[in-house]
Amino acid sequence: MKKTLSVLIASIILIMSVFSVNAFAASPKTDALLDKLETATEVSVTIRSGETKLFGFFPATIKNSVSVKGNNICYEYSAGFLKARIIANDDGIYGYLPTLPFFYVKMDTNPIKGANVWAMVLGAADLTQAFTRYLKSYEETVDGTTYYVEEYDDREFVISKFYYVGDELKMLIVTDKSTGSVQNTYFDDISFTVSDSMFEVPAAAIDLTPLLKGIFLSLITA
Repeated sequence: MKKTLSVLIASIILIMSVFSVNAFAASPKTDALLDKLETATEVSVTIRSGETKLFGFFPATIKNSVSVKGNNICYEYSAGFLKARIIANDDGIYGYLPTLPFFYVKMDTNPIKGANVWAMVLGAADLTQAFTRYLKSYEETVDGTTYYVEEYDDREFVISKFYYVGDELKMLIVTDKSTGSVQNTYFDDISFTVSDSMFEVPAAAIDLTPLLKGIFLSLITA
């Protein structure tokens, strides 16, 4: 349960790191993203985070997607054909496999019930804006692709570079000069339209929660 919630929270924070970069900057592309976020009620972000080999043989790209619509949150992890989806809404927190949408499990507690999730998203964006500063824009070629780059800092040690192709954000490189660490984030999709189906458990799916609880209890009491 704690791990599930931490994934959801971390994913929302990641979205904020993308969109909450200086509301007053002279950077039209980043301002356009911020303007959309300020007026939107839904958003979806898909990020590529690495490569893996399924079952030790099949190469697959790891992707993490987060969608927020009103008070609904959906987190999806995918590695090739393997996908897992977690949905959090006022009714509860559910988990199921989109490639095998016949079963689902439900968490006992619901920490977001009654919360204004979208207001929390915008609040986090507003808080971050006070600590960032636009520096400059320029073109940079990486692996044969020419990007339009917008560069920001936090007025101290962290430099954030946003790489665009046209108006689409494709990459974020964050460098912490105090530690020498560099973090690359690759964006497959950013959308301000999210299908309601992302937040719905398949209608024909069977609730396996009681069965799994019974198995767990039998194991710990054996």
